[in-house]
Amino acid sequence: DLFAQSGAQYVVLTAKHHEGFCNWDSKEAVPLSWNWNSVDVGPRRDIVAELSKAVKSAKSPTTGQPLHWGLYHSLKEWFNPLYVQDTANDYKTRTFVEEKTMPELYDLVN
Repeated sequence: DLFAQSGAQYVVLTAKHHEGFCNWDSKEAVPLSWNWNSVDVGPRRDIVAELSKAVKSAKSPTTGQPLHWGLYHSLKEWFNPLYVQDTANDYKTRTFVEEKTMPELYDLVN
């Protein structure tokens, strides 16, 4: 309700920051995410799921239209060993993308 009452037309959450912290239970779909997520540390909640549900059910008081929902997912993880390895290989390897990034993205959209 706060977003709608403020006049916002869309809400975009950072689902994963560039240091690898995920705002959903990422370890279930991507074992390489270990416990660095909002379900295992910090608020101990699936922030992506909760905010998604709230935003999708809200309507703008000025237009009556549903709010738009979006996610930002950082494609880099500066300190992830797989990312560091791909960077050292001048991105000729895609281990980080194939084993970490793509599984996370599939998890988010499904």
